[in-house]
Amino acid sequence: MSKDLSTAAAAAKQNPTMKDLVEAQLPAIERQLGGVMNGDAFVRAVLSEITKSPDLMQADPKTLLGGVMLAAQLKLEIGSGLGEFYLTPRKDHGRMICLPIVGFQGMVKLALRSEFVTNVQAFIVREGDDFTYGANAERGMFYDWTPKDFEETRPMIGVVATARMKQGGTTWAYLTRTQVEDRRPSYWQKTPWASHPDEMAKKTAVRALAKYLPKSTDLGRALEADEQKVQHLKGMDEVQVTRLDDEPETLVIHEDDPMARTPEEQAEDAQYGAGR
Repeated sequence: MSKDLSTAAAAAKQNPTMKDLVEAQLPAIERQLGGVMNGDAFVRAVLSEITKSPDLMQADPKTLLGGVMLAAQLKLEIGSGLGEFYLTPRKDHGRMICLPIVGFQGMVKLALRSEFVTNVQAFIVREGDDFTYGANAERGMFYDWTPKDFEETRPMIGVVATARMKQGGTTWAYLTRTQVEDRRPSYWQKTPWASHPDEMAKKTAVRALAKYLPKSTDLGRALEADEQKVQHLKGMDEVQVTRLDDEPETLVIHEDDPMARTPEEQAEDAQYGAGR
């Protein structure tokens, strides 16, 4: 019996399961979490996500562990129901890999880590809503939104992301539905874009807005990882991905924000923004 157990243990060591590999990284994961999150709970959440997806079980371990470590570095919780961080399986030249995706809630959490940002929100503008934006001498760049109701089944026409700055002022960005959809990868039906479309649309707007916000280290790392993911996907044989910032955003900044534009720039935005 002892010999059989030793043989089984040796075989497990030579052919570790994905569970074995993740659990072996617990010390490194805990170092990245820095006590902000419980390492054991974090690993349990990772294993829960992996067991839900046979494709993740078959993914290249290096890519999956890389995604897990990125989530730990960013101190974001992994789980499809949380909206902070997703582990998504993809095929790359015939092999299964794992691609990490920061979700809307994760992007908001990262933005709020900046000492200069006190609040970040995003909302979907839908058909039937009363939504206008423009500029004038008193309000600078502005938008007005009155939703028809809070029924979420009405088609989206755009999305707004806003950030309130600690020193005063509000920065916001508006993306049309076309601009949002242009940022979806070509294989979006197999990503959180299909299962959580509103959340991903709002994340896209927050990501566009984040370029113009004072960034925490973690937010900067997340944006860099997002761009690296896009560049990697461009070389994959089964997908074609549009660069996230190929199309210009309709960016508007409130006049009392320290980064606000000059009246001349605001007038130019008002003239040309609606046609973007």
